[in-house]
Amino acid sequence: MTVRIAVLGLDHWYAALPFARAVQAHPEAELVVIADPDQVRSSEIAAELAVEASTDPAAAAIRPDVDAVACFSSVDRSPALCIAAAGAGKHIVAVKPLAMDLTTADTVVAAVEEAGVVFVPSEARRTSALALRLRSLLGDGPVGDLRAGTFSMHSAVPAPWPGQVGPSWWTDPDRAPGGGWIDHAVYQIDRMRWLFDSPVRAVSGTIGNLRHPDLDVEDYGHAVYTLESGAVVTVEDTWIASSGDSQTTMHLVGTRGSVHVDSRTGTISVSRGDRTWDTETMPDDGFDTLDVLLAAVVDGVPAPADVHAARETLELALRFYENAVRV
Repeated sequence: MTVRIAVLGLDHWYAALPFARAVQAHPEAELVVIADPDQVRSSEIAAELAVEASTDPAAAAIRPDVDAVACFSSVDRSPALCIAAAGAGKHIVAVKPLAMDLTTADTVVAAVEEAGVVFVPSEARRTSALALRLRSLLGDGPVGDLRAGTFSMHSAVPAPWPGQVGPSWWTDPDRAPGGGWIDHAVYQIDRMRWLFDSPVRAVSGTIGNLRHPDLDVEDYGHAVYTLESGAVVTVEDTWIASSGDSQTTMHLVGTRGSVHVDSRTGTISVSRGDRTWDTETMPDDGFDTLDVLLAAVVDGVPAPADVHAARETLELALRFYENAVRV
């Protein structure tokens, strides 16, 4: 079985371009069309991959020769495309976060449920090599049951397109529900929920513009999530780094040991509680959405995260914004 896929929008180009190239290279997938309102962008990528270009994502979402869509449009435009695709019986890979607000998110959830289609949220990387390695360390593993965690990413303001400079659509509060914090916090919130496996009891934190005071959205956010299990998790994400100076770190502390991940050094280190650390090469943590989609559609393997997971991640992100103190 070959799954025919349309890419809807290139706003999230850093995810859309690798996804489109992966589809083109996969033996069980066929890239049908690149659809973006910007004709220059859609034509450039379509020409690279030798597929059809379109400036009408809404029309591409319901084409009869398409089995699934991957929506990489900005957050304000994505829900309508997902709803249209679901109504036409198309399986969906969706951009992050799910929507601008929970009311809109609920309309997407309802459409997906009614259609009974597969929905893969792009913020949920639960089958990447790094995710599986982390999971193997917990429970009966050397780290044990998690009691605390710290997730952090510092990067620059996103570029509007490869090679271009200046602020992107992410800095427009009419097109995204937040700025430098939610941009990457959605990935970490989903990972927190998956690894810690406990509902959130309370959310607090700090938000502000520490480097870019003229932005209409924050460039800094630091959230503290207190879980029902008693564990405490911090999620710090920013746009305050210099261009090209991006770093992601993770530190998970359990009842027997801890694990530290650092994208700068490309390492993962595990403490087994005996004052020594075992260090190994950091496994890949790339986007695994295509593999998850194909496994679900072709082989009937349920996706590890669905539209309800995407809604929960959005809800927890919005709860932070409601409770954060601005500096």
